[in-house]
Order: sequence, then structure tokens, then C-alpha cells
Amino acid sequence: MSTSAKLPTNPLLGRRILVTRAAEQAAEFTEQLRQRGAVVVECPTIQLVPPLQWDEVDATIHHLSSFNWLILTSVNGVRFFFTRLQELGRGTHDLKDCKVCAVGPKTAEALDGLGITPALVPEQFTGEGVVAAFQGIDLQHKRVLFPKADGARDLIPQQLRNMGAEVVDPVVYRNIIPQSLPEAARQALEQHQLDAVVFSSPSTVRNLAALVGGVTQLQTMLADLVVASIGPVTTKACQELGLKVTAEPEQATLDDIVSKLEDYFSTL
Repeated sequence: MSTSAKLPTNPLLGRRILVTRAAEQAAEFTEQLRQRGAVVVECPTIQLVPPLQWDEVDATIHHLSSFNWLILTSVNGVRFFFTRLQELGRGTHDLKDCKVCAVGPKTAEALDGLGITPALVPEQFTGEGVVAAFQGIDLQHKRVLFPKADGARDLIPQQLRNMGAEVVDPVVYRNIIPQSLPEAARQALEQHQLDAVVFSSPSTVRNLAALVGGVTQLQTMLADLVVASIGPVTTKACQELGLKVTAEPEQATLDDIVSKLEDYFSTL
């Protein structure tokens, strides 16, 4: 038996990949890439901070028993909402009469860690997927709490209101732009030392454009890179800034982005 056959290598081995997630979000994703041999250049384009005022969130927490549904679309939403819940001396028991909808497996996992089993996890991890999942549920005269990020699309609240629900959608956290890029990331961009860039939300695309000095500069820096987008909404934001998306997974998860990048680079 011959042992001289070439051993298979991971297609991401040695690939330099720019990760634009917020610093506190990026660890698990960057570890996945590094385990596959990629060289990760961390470039947080988002800083996650509390809302300017907690008044609207606090009002909903004080009246949690009046809500029939709680919709959480991200791990960030889970973290900020339940941290505030605890700060006000409340707990998960206050949700005993409220069903929870979790968008995506990571959000569901974060809720499981709090002892909450979601009653609904949409098949598609997008706003459209949430709306589709509620199509077969009677929302007439139901109260829905939708803690959201500042600047989130109005799709979910609007569509659920059209189904007869009363939707309360306070801002539970904000995405702001960091003051500057890490020096290593700026150098890698300016000297074209990257193979791919990953965008996980529209904000990551728009903020990177602002941080590098504008759309034209962004297009120049990313001209020869594989642009990976987590889903259609982020892809649209890329296209609006003149970027061509090379890799977009069918399911909007970071695990699937890794697989999509592997598929792409395995063909080169």
C-alpha cells in the first residue's frame, strides 16, 4: 500500500480573512476559521452599546405578563434584554406565560443557556422567515414584544401588526462605529494582503466604508477579495456600495459562511 499520496489540506489553509464582527462577538467565528488554518485579521466595525435611554425597555419589562410573545433575533438581543431584566430585579420566571421566538440556532442556544426553550424557531433566519413562521399563528389581539437593535428593519413589526398583533419594539442595544480600525487591519487592507472579507450585517459593510474613508476607497481595497455575506439583506447592502458578493450561504449562519468559503476556495 502506497503512503506517498498527497494528504488533503483544508481549502482555507493560509487564507487571510478579514472578520468585521464586533469584538465581543467574533471569538467563536474566528476560532472556527483558525482551526481550518486560516489567518484571521480582526477588524471590528461595530461596537455594541446600550440604548441612550432604557425607559421603553423598562416599561415592557415591568409589564411582561401582558405579552403573549417575545421575539429575539440575535444573541446580542438576548444578552442585552436579559441583562436589563436582571438589573431590574426580574428573572426568566416573569416569562412563564409568554412564548418565545428565537431566530437562528445561536439565539436558541443562548436562550437554552438561560433555561428557556423557544416555542418557535423559524426555518429561515431572517425577518422574512419570522413573518412566514407566524403566518399560521393567530395573532389577533395578541401582544408581541420585539426588543431590537437601533436601525433594525421595520419588516417584522409592520407585518405582525398587519396580522392583528400589537407589537412593542423598543431599542435594546445600538451599533455604533468604533473610532478607528486596528492598525493590523488597516495595513492588510491598504497593502492588499487579504484573500477574503466576511460581512455579518449591513452595518458591518457600511461602517467599514466609513472607517476606510468612503465608498470609493472601500471598492479599491476589496476589489480582488472574496466578499462573503451572511444573507440577502447584507448582500443588498454590499451591492449598494458597489461590492460584488462571491459567497452567500443558503442559511444565514456563520457556520454556513465557513462552509461556503471552504467550497469557494476548494475550486481554486
